[in-house]
Amino acid sequence: MSTLPSNEVIYQIYPLTFSYGEGSKIDPYKGAYGNLKGITNQASYVASLGVTSIWITPFYPWDKHGFGYDITNYCDVSPIFGCIEDFVELCKTYHKLGIKVIIDQVYNHCSDKHPWFEKSVKGIAPYDDFFIWHEGITKKDTPQPLPPNNWKCLWSSDGESAWRYHPKRKAFYMHSFNYTMPNLNLENPLVQDELLKVAKFWFDLGADGFRLDAAAHYAPDSKLRNNPVDKNKKQVRIYDMNTIAGANFINRLQDLCDSYSKKKLLLLEYCYYTGEQSNKRAKKIFEICRAQYFYTGSLTRTLDTFKNDIINNFKVCPDGSKLNWAISSHDIERAASRIFGKDYTAQRTLMLLSFVMTLPGSICIFQGEEHGFPNPKDFRLCKNKQNDPLNIWGQCNAPWDAARIGFNETTLNMALHPDETLFNMYRSYLDSTSHFKMTRELIWERKIGVFHLPGTLSFLEDTDNEEVLAYLRDFVDYNFKILCLYNFSNEDVTIAYNGIEYIIHAQSYKHIKLPIQTNVPE
Repeated sequence: MSTLPSNEVIYQIYPLTFSYGEGSKIDPYKGAYGNLKGITNQASYVASLGVTSIWITPFYPWDKHGFGYDITNYCDVSPIFGCIEDFVELCKTYHKLGIKVIIDQVYNHCSDKHPWFEKSVKGIAPYDDFFIWHEGITKKDTPQPLPPNNWKCLWSSDGESAWRYHPKRKAFYMHSFNYTMPNLNLENPLVQDELLKVAKFWFDLGADGFRLDAAAHYAPDSKLRNNPVDKNKKQVRIYDMNTIAGANFINRLQDLCDSYSKKKLLLLEYCYYTGEQSNKRAKKIFEICRAQYFYTGSLTRTLDTFKNDIINNFKVCPDGSKLNWAISSHDIERAASRIFGKDYTAQRTLMLLSFVMTLPGSICIFQGEEHGFPNPKDFRLCKNKQNDPLNIWGQCNAPWDAARIGFNETTLNMALHPDETLFNMYRSYLDSTSHFKMTRELIWERKIGVFHLPGTLSFLEDTDNEEVLAYLRDFVDYNFKILCLYNFSNEDVTIAYNGIEYIIHAQSYKHIKLPIQTNVPE
């Protein structure tokens, strides 16, 4: 089976705002948006961080309703980003620098403007069964049938239900996300075969692996059973997520990965937790899936909830070896603003990055995080109207949309945070005390140190300060522990462990190796 190095550090790139480069034979917007050429041009910069892979979010033709995740053609490049030749060049450039290229693949859903869905609406075989359709429940005194069950979508502009009635087909179709992105029927072998062709297309062009978007939603229960509701009237999502059928499709993809002489890799967006039942189900699916890494998504809003996120993930993978961690992404506000808000400091942000570097498995760093970027003050403030000809940013209406901004000075001139030095890539690159330089040191320390190794993690129970994270990394196979103490507050704190008191100064951290016995790596 294909494996990644256990110290993998992945740099996530959102191509729309990362960097623009001239020279593509398809370039209709002339620098209004980032493109694949821009990513290629920044290869030396990315390599200087010391990362081992890049992950590029979708750059395929899309319908402007899902920031690239509402795909209308799986086997092409959107003119916004360039052309197929640009992708091939990108892969060759990064491969020469020893960096793997991971790209998003969106197999749970596509755009409702995709030809497959348009044919499915019309009932044209074999596409009539390419999506999840149901006639609904008919009741007296209702103008049209009701949705077939109680499943909810994660977000949609037309309500909470995961079902939308289509008057042309006279049936409901399922959508885990916005109604403009219908779910593919991944229990249909023909759909699987088509998606495997898509996967092979990109692998053969040079992609080294896939980040599988929304993989937890693959192939929901074919019986369409209602999710149970807990005592807090919250759905326990055991029928519309984390299914064996979904895991089986992932294993078919893994078989394709393993068929290459230089094996390809899979990074699944998979771990979701909404209660003990969901945890048990997620662990079972985790054990079935043969993929290398499970992308846990961005750790949540407060330092205190980090603990629950981490504890829940370790319940599914006790040694953490297959977990992938991130503190920011395209899906959530940047950590600097989300976690610290008006109390943001560059030191706190750097500590947060150091903290995630102590976790086992692999790490994702979102573009700009190496400079400690917070959210811009107003992400709709473009240089001028001409710099957003497609009105992409005019459609933004959620806080996490701001996370997608923040790297490409040639396209967007945002109202900057008062500490503008954080946003000057070139000054940061040259300054030996910069956030960039210190980020690079953290990556290097992780690669040559021990934190990437598998092992358990447990938080100290007697720390009641929400701005203090105190925990043990227990390297069971090597017979030693490291006590990790992080004080994000503005006051010195004292942490006691095994009868010894440790003073941690304000906005600082310590890693303390406890007495080593035997079988310790050099």
